[in-house]
Amino acid sequence: MNPRIRVLIAVLLLGACDAPKTSEGPAAGADAAPSKASGAPPAVADAGADAQSDNAGAALPKAEDLLEKAVAAQGGREKIDALDSFYLEGELLVSAQKIKGAMKLWWQAGDFYIEQTMVGIGTVRAGKQGDVIWSEDPINGLRRLTGGEAEQQAWASTLSLPAHWKRYFESAATTGQREIGGKKVYDVMLTSKSGATVTLSLDAESGLQVAQSFKQTTPMGQMPMSTEFKDYRDVEGLKLPYLQVTDAMLATATQTLTKIELGAKVDPTKFAMPTKGATVVRPASK
Repeated sequence: MNPRIRVLIAVLLLGACDAPKTSEGPAAGADAAPSKASGAPPAVADAGADAQSDNAGAALPKAEDLLEKAVAAQGGREKIDALDSFYLEGELLVSAQKIKGAMKLWWQAGDFYIEQTMVGIGTVRAGKQGDVIWSEDPINGLRRLTGGEAEQQAWASTLSLPAHWKRYFESAATTGQREIGGKKVYDVMLTSKSGATVTLSLDAESGLQVAQSFKQTTPMGQMPMSTEFKDYRDVEGLKLPYLQVTDAMLATATQTLTKIELGAKVDPTKFAMPTKGATVVRPASK
């Protein structure tokens, strides 16, 4: 599973850094270091006892076989490919800074519109209509995305990256096996035409995707990011994770789904890039 409803982390981090800190909350550095228990590959998080590669011994399974197993575990390719639209709602939380928010996502045939409102920061929006991919936020205003940013927004919107990875990436390779939470996982690295990569961590037994890591391209540069997917539930025959925890080194964001509508009626006019941007306002530092 990819971060289909991922937090637009560059804005979230700026808000997390600038937002007021409450005296009873954790210290500013509490979320500053990557979690050693997160299970992220060593390239993203520190390699703790739960995130050690173990490549000795038998040859690793082929990447495409692991990805197909993930598709089957999620409900099967036929069911995933038959889905032409969906709607999601969720809650956001940056725990250390006590920033709360809500998100909504509409998706149809590869186009999408996502809206995230975070208390004390404002509303972040992004969308895709055809070849035009855009974002709008209180920090950077309205922008048409290109290059790595556009590429990441496109693959982040899909409901199943293991099923649709060939739409966005050119190759897949199994890079290792390790443990997350006492369970063996295989890491599969996807590489795009531009050279950008994302590593999917797939449960060796169930096949489900349990984690993911990549470097997010933002106006502030590239940010190492790792995400865990938890609380898989059955939704009309598809297994979907209701809980997503993203470790962006400077902050940890939790995203919890509260509503999933598969085959939802979607208004495609939402996908179009606005003609005017919102006023650019930086969040208060105190």
